[in-house]
Amino acid sequence: MSDSQSTRGMQRGRVKRYLRYVLRFVGAVVGFLFAIWVFIGIISFPYINDPPREGGDLPLEKRVSIEVFQRDVEPRILSARNEIFSGSQSFRPETEKSEISRLYDGWELSSQRVRGGTQSPDRVEEILGRYLEPLGYVSIVHDQESLVWRDEKNGGRVEILIRDQSMTFQYDTQGRPSDGSVPDPRVLIPNDSRDIAGYVSPSLPSIRVFDRDAPFFPETDGSELEKERQSVEVFEREVEPGILSFRDEIVGDSPYYVAPSPSEITRWGSSLTSEYWFEIESQRVQCGPRDVGRVIEMGNAHLNPLGYELVYDYASSKPGVGHYLAWKDEKNGGIVTVILRQENTEFSYESGARPSDGSVPDPTVLIPNDHRDLPDPLA
Repeated sequence: MSDSQSTRGMQRGRVKRYLRYVLRFVGAVVGFLFAIWVFIGIISFPYINDPPREGGDLPLEKRVSIEVFQRDVEPRILSARNEIFSGSQSFRPETEKSEISRLYDGWELSSQRVRGGTQSPDRVEEILGRYLEPLGYVSIVHDQESLVWRDEKNGGRVEILIRDQSMTFQYDTQGRPSDGSVPDPRVLIPNDSRDIAGYVSPSLPSIRVFDRDAPFFPETDGSELEKERQSVEVFEREVEPGILSFRDEIVGDSPYYVAPSPSEITRWGSSLTSEYWFEIESQRVQCGPRDVGRVIEMGNAHLNPLGYELVYDYASSKPGVGHYLAWKDEKNGGIVTVILRQENTEFSYESGARPSDGSVPDPTVLIPNDHRDLPDPLA
């Protein structure tokens, strides 16, 4: 055997030994991980059929159904809420209406959150006890900031958060079965005292969140560079009054609601270049249902002379989303939006980023306009 053949044989032997070491190491690691997986499975096996977090002690199929909750339990919870807030000032909704959604193999009712004046925790706890204890709820939290009662058998809770000047109330069921007494468990059984009218979102709801088929909503930016756009002061003096006239014609003399946050102006930009831009976001106003064609006609009449054109006109086929309209100033930026739903109509506008022309000492302070924000009827 030659020296070269001997050398190649030694090299092959080293490679084989190296591969055996690698395979043993990999096998050991895989075996160790498999052992951990089996161990975790063994210790968790007795609990895999436990109810979901915050569910009741009873198996899902033995809990009070979502329909029985609405007929027999929820009215008592609402009676407690109404007694707690009786005479309370500024009693208003903080979220959309109550809803039922799918939760694991069951259904969950999540209530609207409402806010009212602050009260003594002891008084509130006494009222909750009278109404909730007969229903199987027990108090699990009682302090100066929160009160929580829970149905430990069926799941679900009633929660009150207490702040210096106000207090919120909400409840949920967690997972419940359906007893088949209604065609669709997702549809709430009617109850006139369940939800409080008047909730208006503080910001424009994104249509793409609710309807993925919707075209992209237009941005507020205009085609001009920020520094070349119409100033924020000119917008406030010459453009905004026309937009507000459009709003007033939509609302008319009918009842309306407004979002808690009023119109505001924000500043953004760079301190390095000392370039700042200013953007106005209006108060959001909600009134009753309106005719789409009539709103488009009014919008064009009020907004076209201001440089705004209808650039978005989309009626969603998804329940509750509504018909979105938007007029835009393509050059300077800015959007006027109207959302028409079966039960209401919402109006808002944004100026888009604008420069200041220096005609006011502080561009972050809105130029006074008594007509800009409507008074809050719930205040």
